[in-house]
Amino acid sequence: MTASVEVISPGDVRTRAQICPVFGGSSQGGICAAIDKGNVNLYSDPDVGEKFGYYDGWLAEEDELGAVFEYTGAGKSGDQTFDGVAGAGNRAIVRHAEQGRVLRVFTRVGKVPGSDTKTHRYLGPFTLDSMEPYVWRRVHGEDGVERNVIVFRLRADGDVQHAQQDVIPAAEKTAGEFVPFQAVTAAMFQSEPATSGSLSIPKQQVAKGTTRRKPAPNSDTSGTFVVPEAFGTHLSVRAASAATVAVRHEAELTQAYKAHLDAAGHQTGAYQIKVKGLTSTLRTDLYDATAHVLYEAKGSNSREDVRMALGQILDYSRYVEMPEHEGEPKRVILLPSAPAPDMYDLLDRYEVSVVYRSDDGRFVGEAVPQGSA
Repeated sequence: MTASVEVISPGDVRTRAQICPVFGGSSQGGICAAIDKGNVNLYSDPDVGEKFGYYDGWLAEEDELGAVFEYTGAGKSGDQTFDGVAGAGNRAIVRHAEQGRVLRVFTRVGKVPGSDTKTHRYLGPFTLDSMEPYVWRRVHGEDGVERNVIVFRLRADGDVQHAQQDVIPAAEKTAGEFVPFQAVTAAMFQSEPATSGSLSIPKQQVAKGTTRRKPAPNSDTSGTFVVPEAFGTHLSVRAASAATVAVRHEAELTQAYKAHLDAAGHQTGAYQIKVKGLTSTLRTDLYDATAHVLYEAKGSNSREDVRMALGQILDYSRYVEMPEHEGEPKRVILLPSAPAPDMYDLLDRYEVSVVYRSDDGRFVGEAVPQGSA
C-alpha cells in the first residue's frame, strides 16, 4: 500500500523538513531547484531582505493581467548575476518554463516554539511574467554599498494566497541620488545565456476569494540614476504576440541608440523612480546624463505608441533631477522610423522632440549628438 503524500495548500505554514518531501529542494538556500519534483522553490525572508536593501512581495498596483509578486534574486553582496556558480539560482528561475518546472513561493513567518527551526508560509505556484520576466534595480546593501539586483516579476499560476502582510511597503522618505555610470558596466549584465527558452502565460492571476486592495501610500518620492540593462537580450516567449514583438523591437532600438550615444562620449543610463503613493518602482528607458536628455523608446511609430510615449515621458521627466543640470531634462521620443507629420504638431505642443532611425540606419533628430553618426 502506497503512503499518501501530504498536501500543502496556499496559506499553510510548514518547516523545510516538511516541505521537502512534498515539493523537493534542499534544507538551505533561498532558491532551491527540485529536479525530481519539477519545482523551483523560492524562499523569502523579510528580515534578511530588508537588511540587504530590498523587499519581496506583492505590488499594490495591478495591471491588466492582474497582480505581480516581486522576488529578488540570489546574492547578498555585490552585483547579482546570471553567470557561473553565483548565478545558478537565478538561471533556475528564468529557465523554469523551458525546463518544465513550477515556481513555488514561501515566506518565512517564524520559528517552531522552543527551537531555532524556521517556519515558512506557502503562497502558491507562480510563473515568470511573460512580457517582463525580470528587471534590474539599484539598491543599498547592508554595508551601505550600492549594488545591482535582479528582481523577478512573478504571476500567479493557480490558486495563491494574496495577503495584505505580503504587500511591499511604501517608501518612507524622499531620497534621490545620482549613481555614476562607471560604477556599473555592461559586463555585470551577462544575462543572454539565461534568457533563452519559453516563458509561460499565467493561468490565473489571483486566488478565489481574494480582495483588491488600495495602494499603500508612499511617504515621499525618490529618483536614482542607474545604467540600463542589456537591452539587446532576446527572449523566446511562448504564445508570442504583437506586443512581444514590439517589446523586442523597442529593446533593440534602445540598445542601438545607447551605443550611438556611448560612441559620442556621452554618459548614458536610466532613471529609477519611487513615487509617493506607489509600491512599484518606475524605470525610464534611457537617460543621457551628459546632455540632460530623457528618452522614451517605442517599438513602432504608430499613433498609439507615440501617444503612449508622450504620456510616459511627461510623467517621468518630472522626477529627473541632476545636480549639474538645471530644470527638467529635454524630452525625446525614440522611434524606429519617423511618425506621421501631424504627430510632430502634437509633440511640439508639449516640447517633446523625436529621434528616429532612417532607412540607412542613421539616427535623425535634433537631440542626436553632432559628428557621432
